[in-house]
Amino acid sequence: MALSLTVVAGCGNRTDALQVSGTVEIRQVQLAPLTFGRLVRLLKDEGDTVRRGDTVAVLEQPGLDALIRQRRAQARAAGLRVNEVSAAVADSARAANNLARAKPLRDRGIVSAQQYDELNATAAAAAARLAAMRAASSESTAASAAVAAALAIRDQLTIVAPEDGIIVTRYAEPGEPLISGTPIASLGLVRRPWIRAYVGDRFIGRVRAGQGVTVRADGYDQPFPGRVVEIAPRAEFTPRAALTERERADLVFGIKVEADGGDAGGRLKAGMPVTLEIPLLP
Repeated sequence: MALSLTVVAGCGNRTDALQVSGTVEIRQVQLAPLTFGRLVRLLKDEGDTVRRGDTVAVLEQPGLDALIRQRRAQARAAGLRVNEVSAAVADSARAANNLARAKPLRDRGIVSAQQYDELNATAAAAAARLAAMRAASSESTAASAAVAAALAIRDQLTIVAPEDGIIVTRYAEPGEPLISGTPIASLGLVRRPWIRAYVGDRFIGRVRAGQGVTVRADGYDQPFPGRVVEIAPRAEFTPRAALTERERADLVFGIKVEADGGDAGGRLKAGMPVTLEIPLLP
């Protein structure tokens, strides 16, 4: 989204280069949570400068911290059960061996039927306990995943700046309940300015996307290098606000130019008028 839509266009008389006027614009990013919550803190206001990673806003979900503690406790309990698997394996193996040794003794009448049934029940109980302990491994994995999901939700309740920029507009106030995707503020990416300008239809055939241009701004002696990154696929009438009656009848194509200079982001401000010098291709 652009900050400014005011554009002035004009053409020079040279045949090897074209001069057009345009306006500096900056991209905007809408900062919004990916989950619902209540806005409890808004740390940045309109016009504030932010750095990448700075906290802009904090939301809360009632009961989320308690849910995280509960799921962590469940994960710990499942982990303890996993540690008991080795003991259950040994118990089950011992009970199965005792039962196997007792079978020939029962056939010879040395072990009574009651004793054999007790050994059989013990072996079955040990095997069942081992199966339950082995199932605890999957429970532990599920419990750990539940903890990670709850922590991810909590992380989404903290809104941070994805890049350096300036808070252009804020849309919410502390205390407001917000649903997922509701913008809290818009961030202008001042380090990535671009320029909107217009080229007449009689020259557009000699301009290509990707070609270099020179950007000149009032107040700066040194120009900025730039390049054409986009040419509108459809013609439109020249904006009526800035041109003569004859020029208003001309058809023009909108172009987008990015400034490539390393310091352009700090010197080219949104809304600043500039002049573009575009070499005309053969």
